[in-house]
Amino acid sequence: MTTTTISVTGDDAYDIVIGRDILDRVSEALTPTVRKILVVHPPTLAARAAELRDRLLADTENGPREVLLAEIPDAEQGKRIEVAAFCWQVMGQADFTRTDAVIGYGGGAVTDLAGFVAATWLRGIQLVQVPTTVLGLVDASVGGKTGINTAEGKNLVGAFWAPRAVIGDLDELRSLSANEATAGFAEVVKAGFIWAPEILDIVEADPARAVDPASDEFRRAVELAIGMKAAVVSEDFREAGQREILNYGHTLGHA
Repeated sequence: MTTTTISVTGDDAYDIVIGRDILDRVSEALTPTVRKILVVHPPTLAARAAELRDRLLADTENGPREVLLAEIPDAEQGKRIEVAAFCWQVMGQADFTRTDAVIGYGGGAVTDLAGFVAATWLRGIQLVQVPTTVLGLVDASVGGKTGINTAEGKNLVGAFWAPRAVIGDLDELRSLSANEATAGFAEVVKAGFIWAPEILDIVEADPARAVDPASDEFRRAVELAIGMKAAVVSEDFREAGQREILNYGHTLGHA
């Protein structure tokens, strides 16, 4: 199987691995010390999260592991302090230590919440992100930003927390509707305007194939978009100025 590795460099270095049928890379990304893993997922991915759990349990090279599933509300309803507290409760009752791990398995809201839980449990434990939406793959899971919403606004509480790795398995996008794939691809097109005009060429040449997760054109565009974000984050992980370029079009989109 062919994979592409895009690296975020600097003090908080990690790899984003892009490919197909690469969920085995999730276990490989964790250190041998990990004994307990919390997989955070939305209700729509309950069956697939169970399959991921079974994969993790099957890897016994570094000894037995305990894998727990935490199902959280879908979309923005999952990014609440009550949901984070639920995850902390599960981890506390299972005696998670500083050498254990969280896996975010879902869209951008799930990876934001999972990252926040990992960043705050015992002041930070291992995190692996496994995005299952286009937006999650090219944006939310990549930059090391985590957060939850409050009544006063989106993402007002959070932390910068780098994952051990981001596993971008393109096969995980197979269940997306055409509308969902196209909507998420807007973030890819944004990267074309900011930094990688080749993305715009791909879209103009064949719009249908560009937004089809099964096509080579889609993969190339996604890799270019992730490469752009990784380069910016490598230079400015904590948003001291340069990272603001990633907000091009983003604030208006939220509005």
